[in-house]
Amino acid sequence: MLLFGATLVLDYLVFNQLYFYLPNEMEWDTSPWYNFEKKRKDLKADSSPNKVIVTGSSVALYSVLPDVLNRRANGSYNVDFYSHVAMAPSDLYYYKEDIVKTNPKMVMYVLNLADFQWEYVFIENGKFRFEKKLWIDEFADRYPAKLFYPLEFLKDYFFDIGRKKISKLAAKSLFYASRYRVFFWDPIDTYIENHFRSGRSYNKYQGSLPKEGIWSKGWTKLSASMQCDISKKEEDSIFFSRNHSKIKFSFYQTEEDAFKKLPLVHSEERIFSKSGWVGIAWKSFSLPSSQSYFLKLEVLEGDTTAKAADLFRTGKDYPVGVRLSHYFCKEPSYADRSYLREPYYDEVRFTEMTSEEYDEDYFQRMLESADQRNELYRLNVLRQNKKKIGTTKFEAWMEYTRVLEISDYFKEKNIPFVLVLAPENPVESVLYTKSEWFQGMTTHLRTHIESNGQNFHNEVDFSSVKQMFFDPHHMTYDGAYAFQPTLEQIISSSLNR
Repeated sequence: MLLFGATLVLDYLVFNQLYFYLPNEMEWDTSPWYNFEKKRKDLKADSSPNKVIVTGSSVALYSVLPDVLNRRANGSYNVDFYSHVAMAPSDLYYYKEDIVKTNPKMVMYVLNLADFQWEYVFIENGKFRFEKKLWIDEFADRYPAKLFYPLEFLKDYFFDIGRKKISKLAAKSLFYASRYRVFFWDPIDTYIENHFRSGRSYNKYQGSLPKEGIWSKGWTKLSASMQCDISKKEEDSIFFSRNHSKIKFSFYQTEEDAFKKLPLVHSEERIFSKSGWVGIAWKSFSLPSSQSYFLKLEVLEGDTTAKAADLFRTGKDYPVGVRLSHYFCKEPSYADRSYLREPYYDEVRFTEMTSEEYDEDYFQRMLESADQRNELYRLNVLRQNKKKIGTTKFEAWMEYTRVLEISDYFKEKNIPFVLVLAPENPVESVLYTKSEWFQGMTTHLRTHIESNGQNFHNEVDFSSVKQMFFDPHHMTYDGAYAFQPTLEQIISSSLNR
């Protein structure tokens, strides 16, 4: 018994305390479960009295830009995420006590229809049915239950789940090593990659940003013009997709010189005989003593396409040039970027599409053979149910009532709570927002939320511009940026209520 107790103490100290002293050098959309747990701990350690907590699923993560809101707030409040991918209302129900421990000034729940877990809802002959047994079985195997609330879930559904799942949840309730093994090596591998390797393996490009834009994996367009600080760097790397790639390097003193086509500091063309990563030694260009230039790269021969570079598989293809190393032309900065989003061309491209181009691309990515593509399973189930709810009247079910219970809880704790129905792609929202079911749901939600003295905002139809979304309910960076003034007003009005 003494040994067991010592094991529990050691497990707690090593895996739940010391482990999280490691610096988090992760980037946006990497290791979501580690980033969420680290964020939870950081929020509770932060004694700031002005925290506005934004919670929700990836829809919240892609609708809110805390850095933009905080710049505009000028210190009156500080927006931060308490969010992770696929956060269902039931997840938030189990997190609500932990959120209170962060000492929030306000909690804003950004919710989307997709968050209601439609895999467990069946609509047949106008009848609405929620399969709770199926929900319990599958929720017991989801990462949120296993990582963040195994004991609470086990206590609530002990008699409804099988022996094997009981033992798994019990083990994860006792041992943090069992919980965290799914992401244990992620921050360690990232730290090693950042500090001891070449910068050729990474998740998101963090180097100097080309004026033409850049894909998140570091692939350029056929030309890339950027500020290049090599004062503390001897070498960067470039990946070539083809043998005998031909690149033109043009160095200007300043960006203005390049724009005005003033004389170059240096220019030369180089041919790289083999594909793959190649080190670029900056001293090999025999540049003058200045350590900062404006560099223009032009891929003259050896370009490829986004699909060939495995940036995506379906939709409109794009020509791409070369792939740049992690901190190309820039001194590394290994700050925590796990919840900081940047405007990569992966999303900017949608803004540049015509309506016809977008429709064709959207069909290929989101709709074509959707019932036969595993990656579209959840979206297809959701879309089919959006069509079906028009045939039935609204009635509450468990995932929905969780939202009401969350509202009641924050009222009880005297913490301002705001519910925001997130913007949705008009290509999708047109399927259901005029239905009796949706009108019934929003009326019911508004009545309950406002009866608690809280604010409810239906922003589903925020924009009629479909190019602001890259799928049914996730906003592009430009779309989210356009949404921030609305969120700013929502936060200000709720805090001043």
